[in-house]
Amino acid sequence: MRFNPFKKKVAAPENNLSSPDEWLVNTLLGANSSSGISVTPITALGVSTVYACVSVISKAIASLPLSIYSIAEDGDREKAYNHPLFDVLNLNPAKNMTTSEVIGAMVGNLVLRGNAYALLSRDGLGNVRSIVPIEPSDIQLEIHAVTNEIDYVVNGKRVARNRVLHLKGLSSSGVLGFDTTSLAKDTIGLAIALQDDVASFFKNGARMGNILMSDKNLKAEQVMRLKEAFDSRHKGSGEGYKTAILTDGLKPFTERFSYQDAQLSEQKKISTQEIARTFGVPLSKLQIESATPRANVEESNRDFVTSTLRPIVVGIEQALNLNLLSQSQRKQFVIDIDMDHLLRGNLEARYNAYRIGRDMGMLNVNEIRRFEGLSGIGPDGDIHLQPLNFVKLGSEPESRDEETPEETEQ
Repeated sequence: MRFNPFKKKVAAPENNLSSPDEWLVNTLLGANSSSGISVTPITALGVSTVYACVSVISKAIASLPLSIYSIAEDGDREKAYNHPLFDVLNLNPAKNMTTSEVIGAMVGNLVLRGNAYALLSRDGLGNVRSIVPIEPSDIQLEIHAVTNEIDYVVNGKRVARNRVLHLKGLSSSGVLGFDTTSLAKDTIGLAIALQDDVASFFKNGARMGNILMSDKNLKAEQVMRLKEAFDSRHKGSGEGYKTAILTDGLKPFTERFSYQDAQLSEQKKISTQEIARTFGVPLSKLQIESATPRANVEESNRDFVTSTLRPIVVGIEQALNLNLLSQSQRKQFVIDIDMDHLLRGNLEARYNAYRIGRDMGMLNVNEIRRFEGLSGIGPDGDIHLQPLNFVKLGSEPESRDEETPEETEQ
């Protein structure tokens, strides 16, 4: 491979370890946190809160319906059953993998690492026939310094740009997403340190039995004699909870190390909240704070859908349409991830909103049906209703020219 001064390598597996890229150091050795813990994507998943956040987001998006639709001139959409991509997107995008498994794997990498990749195979006509997720550590990027165009090298082999689907998270350049575990290394590192401390506490047997104190300076022989005497009367099955008579100035030490104290629960709670905030997941989704009022839970769930899930879904949709459809196909077809049922709220509230919109003349029947993913009913469905008791501001109400029969009789 000839040297190109206008390209820079990113995440190269063959980098020299005497002068490695930061990405390679973080992947192999982990990003060093302020707590002294090395944080990698794998060690981060060992923190239950991190795993739960990644799992909640990836499973939620992987469960959404994904399909390709044909677009009619009037804006109506129908599933494009005959398009080559239909079976790929709906049934079998990769060998031995379902659509939800492929999407779940890619979203998991996207959320945790900031980037997700898939290898696309195409037929002779350029139609995508499979979408196979790639482990981020198996891919190398060569970025052109002037144009920001990317060349991809997978397992040491260069592949055409149109054969790689690249999903990006938060980014400063739009070329490569930030690695979440590196950005949040201090928060995640603290969580790992707390887990290690708790595990070490119990591993080393930090659970004390009976403790006796004395104001006197007891000799070793006296200590052993008192211990043996106490144990003989109060140790063993059936001997507990008996009244103890203490002599030689002995008195019980009643303070105990509780599990809550040993676990440093307040620090752990703060750590959990910080990790959840980093990933944009409400605590109620992590089975935490079960006593939260239902109204607050519903509001936080709506925020989770609109602020966390929707931006990821929109990014995936745009990437799929750009990489899987040709420019001419994008005028006739669209790949869509249906998350309407997450955004629309409950059925009663939704239908009440539609009724108000239609009665006010803001929506017609066809528009409402499209919101629900249904086809229009024809020209009659395009008619907007106008409330009869509404008049133009400043105008006089229309007077009745004819009296009603009841009024005439009077």
